[in-house]
Amino acid sequence: MKYLIFDTKKEASVESYKILKSLIDENSTLGLATGSTPTDLYAEMIADYKAGNFSYKNIKSYNLDEYVGISYEHPESYHKFMDTNLFDHIDINKENTHVPDASAADLELAVKSYQEELNNAQIDVQILGIGGNGHIGFNEPGTSFDAGVHVVDLKEETIKANSRFFDGDINLVPKQAMTMGIKDIMRAKHIILLAFGKEKREAIRSLVEGEEITENIPCTILKNHPSVYVLVDKEADFKL
Repeated sequence: MKYLIFDTKKEASVESYKILKSLIDENSTLGLATGSTPTDLYAEMIADYKAGNFSYKNIKSYNLDEYVGISYEHPESYHKFMDTNLFDHIDINKENTHVPDASAADLELAVKSYQEELNNAQIDVQILGIGGNGHIGFNEPGTSFDAGVHVVDLKEETIKANSRFFDGDINLVPKQAMTMGIKDIMRAKHIILLAFGKEKREAIRSLVEGEEITENIPCTILKNHPSVYVLVDKEADFKL
């Protein structure tokens, strides 16, 4: 595990793109995340593409998760997020992008379908954020390390944290999500985890400094992965 500390989210994101680009080529498969954490990384990807330095025509992508019960076109759906923050600004073939279909009438079938897609893919680099409670993807505390794709009931603290995207109204935040399992995340060749803000500090401490690997702090399983890069801003650095 490589632990890198930066003054700002922007500086960490610039470096994370350098790391990402060193690990992939123009035929690679990416695991992508949503939320405020990766937005500056995606901006770096877009800028480098527009400068003519990288093409995404043959890149494939698989997203970590999606809220249950909101449509693709909902402004806070992760499908819409990916279009707005990355896909609409690069030359990726939308048929090569994959986001869980959590708006499906048959969720059980949708879970099975996404699991099959992941089983037939090899993610070269997985981008991760981290929750204040240590969740990765939407794998909340208590999730089995052996879990594959599944529907999860979101913890109250996760709902509160995400309410900022829903005008601060927790009643508007979906209460469930479909997510890659921890087992799926661990299959990636490389993992780049980004963490910004003081609310992430204790989770980062558990990941980097703690000795225990426990399902109560899902991120700690990453200690067992052979290639993890953890990039934080100074507010998320537990050494402060």
